[in-house]
Amino acid sequence: MEELLPIHVKDVMSKDIYTVRPDTNIQDIARMMTERHIRSLPVVDEDQRVLGIITESDLFLKEKGMPFSAVKLPSLFQKWVDPAHLAEIYEDASHHTAADVMTVDVISVGPDETIGHAALLLFKHDFKTLPVVEDGRLVGLISRVDFIRFLSGEE
Repeated sequence: MEELLPIHVKDVMSKDIYTVRPDTNIQDIARMMTERHIRSLPVVDEDQRVLGIITESDLFLKEKGMPFSAVKLPSLFQKWVDPAHLAEIYEDASHHTAADVMTVDVISVGPDETIGHAALLLFKHDFKTLPVVEDGRLVGLISRVDFIRFLSGEE
């Protein structure tokens, strides 16, 4: 029987990726995500070092100066029924940048890791995307979509 070789993240990851800088305006980020159908954007410095990541959840709803993840659920539901307050939250977003809302504790994977390891991280943390980092620099992203594409045989 033929021995199966492990499949690595670099064999499956997306290399054509979009990034933003920490000073990028939230409205520009939202526009980029919408126009390009992107669910997350790595925030990088000029050397492509990952400083954070912005996901749909980070932009979805937030208190002034607080990312969505810091909002307590009962108050979140109350805000849904108050359209004036919801409008205030979104209007305030135009004054914020990536650095204000990004997740800074980024979990990443290396390009030589197996796709099994990457899949486990996605599942364990309920992520949709993981940055792929080599020598401290962003080299790609691996997402649930990449796994589905791989399973379908589409390259």
